[in-house]
Amino acid sequence: MNIEQLQEMWGIDCQIDDDRLDKEAVRTPNLHSKYLNILIANKLKLAKVKADYNTLRQAKFRYYRGEMGKQELIECGWEQWQGAKPLKNEMDEFLSGDPDLNKEFMKVEYLSAIITFSESILGQIKSRDFQIKGAIDWKKFISGA
Repeated sequence: MNIEQLQEMWGIDCQIDDDRLDKEAVRTPNLHSKYLNILIANKLKLAKVKADYNTLRQAKFRYYRGEMGKQELIECGWEQWQGAKPLKNEMDEFLSGDPDLNKEFMKVEYLSAIITFSESILGQIKSRDFQIKGAIDWKKFISGA
């Protein structure tokens, strides 16, 4: 699931039918379960992507230092590093500019955005019962009860 699909789904699910507040109150646990499952699935994906990023970062570190064997380079699909071996204080610059690492880093950031959005949705779902109660109280007030 991508963030656009999640936003669209929440745009539909966040609606509270003012004429059917009883059914909306009953729907709250289902919404909580749905979005909690999405949150957990994405947290697990994030853990996997972070592990992949760290593994790739370690491999790239060894690559730029010229420490990879021919077989490892073939497995990774990389050519032997022809540049000068970076100094310790230059390595972060090499790694932060590496396109493969940046692609993995963007996966981490994307999943982090989905998680943040999912947590925000769950916060809204937690307050949903108060919103429904407020709507019921308002209806009572305007009807004179």
